[in-house]
Amino acid sequence: MAKINHNNYLDVVDNMWTSAKEKGIMHINSEEQSFNGEKFRIKGRDLINFGTCGYLALETHPDLIAGSIELTKKFGTQLSMSRAYIRPTYIQELEELMSQVFDGNKVICYTSTSNAHISVIATIIKPDDLIILDQQVHFSVQFPCKNAKLLGTEVKMVRHSNYEMLEEMIRENYNKYNRIWYMADGVYSMHGDLPDTTILKQLLDKYPKLHLYFDDAHGMGWAGKNGAGYIYEQLGVNERIVIISTLAKGFGCVGGTAIFADSEMYRRTDIFGGPLSYSHPLSPASAGAAIASAKIHLSNDIYTYQAELRDLMHYMNGCLKEKNLPNISSPDSPIYFIGSGLNKVTRNFVHRILQQGIYVNTATFPVVPNDKSGLRFTLTRHNTKADIELLTDAMAYHLPKAIEEEGDRVERVYQEFGFHLKKKANNSLIKPINNSNLVVEEYTSIHDINPADWDCMFQDRGNISHSGMRAMEEIFSDNEKPEENWSFHYIIVRDKAAKVILATFFTGAIYKDDIVAPENVSKQIEEVRKTDPYYLCSKTLAMGSLFCEGDFIYQDTQHPEWRNSVNCLFDFVSKTKKEIKATTVIFRDFEKENILTQIIEEEGFAKMRMPNTNVIQNPKWETPDDLMTLIKSKKKRDNIKQYAIRNLDKFEIKIKNEITDKEAILYFNLFENVKKANYSYNFFQYPAKMPEILSKYKEWEFIEISLKENNQLVAVVFSYVGDHHYCPLIVGLDYNYIDSHHVYKQAMFQMVKRGNDLNKKITYLGLTADFEKQKYLALTIPTWAYLKVDETYNLELIESYSNVG
Repeated sequence: MAKINHNNYLDVVDNMWTSAKEKGIMHINSEEQSFNGEKFRIKGRDLINFGTCGYLALETHPDLIAGSIELTKKFGTQLSMSRAYIRPTYIQELEELMSQVFDGNKVICYTSTSNAHISVIATIIKPDDLIILDQQVHFSVQFPCKNAKLLGTEVKMVRHSNYEMLEEMIRENYNKYNRIWYMADGVYSMHGDLPDTTILKQLLDKYPKLHLYFDDAHGMGWAGKNGAGYIYEQLGVNERIVIISTLAKGFGCVGGTAIFADSEMYRRTDIFGGPLSYSHPLSPASAGAAIASAKIHLSNDIYTYQAELRDLMHYMNGCLKEKNLPNISSPDSPIYFIGSGLNKVTRNFVHRILQQGIYVNTATFPVVPNDKSGLRFTLTRHNTKADIELLTDAMAYHLPKAIEEEGDRVERVYQEFGFHLKKKANNSLIKPINNSNLVVEEYTSIHDINPADWDCMFQDRGNISHSGMRAMEEIFSDNEKPEENWSFHYIIVRDKAAKVILATFFTGAIYKDDIVAPENVSKQIEEVRKTDPYYLCSKTLAMGSLFCEGDFIYQDTQHPEWRNSVNCLFDFVSKTKKEIKATTVIFRDFEKENILTQIIEEEGFAKMRMPNTNVIQNPKWETPDDLMTLIKSKKKRDNIKQYAIRNLDKFEIKIKNEITDKEAILYFNLFENVKKANYSYNFFQYPAKMPEILSKYKEWEFIEISLKENNQLVAVVFSYVGDHHYCPLIVGLDYNYIDSHHVYKQAMFQMVKRGNDLNKKITYLGLTADFEKQKYLALTIPTWAYLKVDETYNLELIESYSNVG
């Protein structure tokens, strides 16, 4: 089967961040001509800075500025050569001072923390090691681990700070690997939470093969003796602990550091260390500032600065608690996260705070789950207690207003983040939704819906007519395997006069979370599923089903109550999700211009690319020669002639509506061949009873393709016949004849021919094999789905597979 275009994790990021940029809350250009750390100038206004990570405000310290200027005057702007040839005196001085900061342990300095990770991981990790990544470890750690994976090192992932899962993974793999590396952050950059170093010490004692690798960039400066950071203060370094830190953030300048207690690790990294040797060293300006900062860290001044920041943190924590804001960050770090729920609420909330003259950050999917986005800010010595009061007052005022303005409820948001809402007397923050102008009908079976009503809306949309839905419900009910049993959920919204405004259906089923992942990723995951069949699977509530594709929603967008009917739809989805205990919700399949999609995105759903769909708007033709005259491309005509038309006399074609039990088994086996070979749209196998049940319904037919030479059945097409359309939904193939007899190309020709012979206006050719279908004048239509997940672990784990071909 031909490959299809797939959604990529970066496409989701691009879509979410582009939307945030358009709303003026990310990728903002500042206008200040100088910066003292206190304020940004944006669109002609000064905004108080609660967004940078210079926790100790050292970037504006006069000693760092003087040191940078002094070394630039002495050594110029750069030394354009590798340190493998020459290590300049200022780099030697800096590394000696940094070694003193870390109690004499060996230190290597880099141009960035990212380069430090690339260098160290590539040098110290071996193919017989196992890497276990914390789900939220910084991307700069995950990226070089992908390269290590390419070289043969096994890389796994555990849920964020889930130490039970970590220990279980250590136990399961303990005898398979020489060393096991757990890689995590010292302070997590989104929620400011800290690892449990007590548990990690216990695991180190219990498992001698365990090694710890920490990115403590956000812990440097404001924590620990000499400002050496949170992890160094708690764990130190030894032969089994490596710390990568930073010269940026709390340290006040630019660059990264690697701290070693193991002399051999240090030696090997210092000798080569990847980008350490093939890229430039720190510039004299950066090194001069870093040297000055190191001297401050080795003086008593560092403890004064730390104390000042701790005092501000204590004051901030008190204000947040007093104002009952949903702060889900650790009180022991200067990173804060105020939960606001849906992406649209967060954007509204952040925009309001920016308008108040305060700069803060936005945190949305895919960095955090769709419904758990929030406002992120940092605290530095640049801030004052007056700034803190201004920020917390503004957040307390604007958060409920942003929530209500976007149609959510304050109580629900607080519950989502585990907070209790304190109501104000005579000023309830909760507004009940009451729309007496609409009647909402909910059903769990198509049998309870009037066939004429349903078919009026969905008769010619693929196989989702009333009869099509009856067949679908019968196939996916009363089966042994959980994944073969689906729940069905229908909603019809009418006005008082019983006129339908909106109607659709959803199915609840177990989905493979890699359903639209690249084929090589799904192949890897399927290897794990041989022993763990529900690995990376989620209970999913999805519009439509995996047994159909197309437009699943009827909308009267001109009706004055249409927007309210959409609100009813979201309420229905939210309620149904809870009832079936789903963790994922998907709206699909939408073409580009659908009016509903903007609203879906505003509800916090992430847009993702689906496989294209292919549709032939049938031009009538009588003979294959007539068809050839309609196809303008000579190359396409020649291909169809060579592989399909010239082989017509080799095949016996039969159209059947009813089949025997034996034929049902043969048909399913042929379909199973295709399912096993095709990972491009990865879902669980359909129940084996499917062909038998479809043969009971008059709308379904089977195109049977056999070889005349030996009467061998080599292909079958399961098709739904509508009043005005033809929908070949399922193809089964004998792969022994794919190359010799080109049976897939023959099946494609017979699908197109059958739609033409039945004089249907449209033939729906479905997903995948776009190029093959375009030969027959099919329009390839891009489609999108919209995804919301309760938590991002599975998505991130799937992304971690993506670098292996």
